[in-house]
Amino acid sequence: SRHPELHGKVNFLAFLVPSRTHIRQYQRYMDDIQQIVNQVNGKFGTDDWQPIVTFIENNYTQAIAGMKIYDALLVNTIMEGMNLVAKEGPVVNTKHGVLILSESSGVHHQLSKGALSVSPTDIEGTMEALYQAITMAPEDREHLSSVLVDTICREDINHWISSQLDDISALL
Repeated sequence: SRHPELHGKVNFLAFLVPSRTHIRQYQRYMDDIQQIVNQVNGKFGTDDWQPIVTFIENNYTQAIAGMKIYDALLVNTIMEGMNLVAKEGPVVNTKHGVLILSESSGVHHQLSKGALSVSPTDIEGTMEALYQAITMAPEDREHLSSVLVDTICREDINHWISSQLDDISALL
């Protein structure tokens, strides 16, 4: 509702891979997500357009297709290790999409120079980062995208293994 100029023009594609579906809390969490999506779509959607489109399945091909076309990729994890989505997305993206990356993501230290950083619990900050990403000037988008792809390609698995071995050697 803060940016009515985007109404009908922007879709949030949510690729949600169900996990631990036998655990009640996870089931409730997925139910809560679907309820919120329905509320948002009911309030802002039209017969021709839904602001949020969910894909609730483990479909890697579909996820890669989404990563190829994103304008903004939100990786907003609370705490985790290396996030491959944050690395795969920029490499396969064809639109100089902007990565919005949680400060708590395991790859934040590596990718922060080419991403917009957000606190995973800051809803306002995340909203502003999304708006900034989709309204960013093309040359700025291209610059951030280049920084990400260069970093990801340069600091590949061989670089990671070498860094790990160097850290272990330093402890010995």
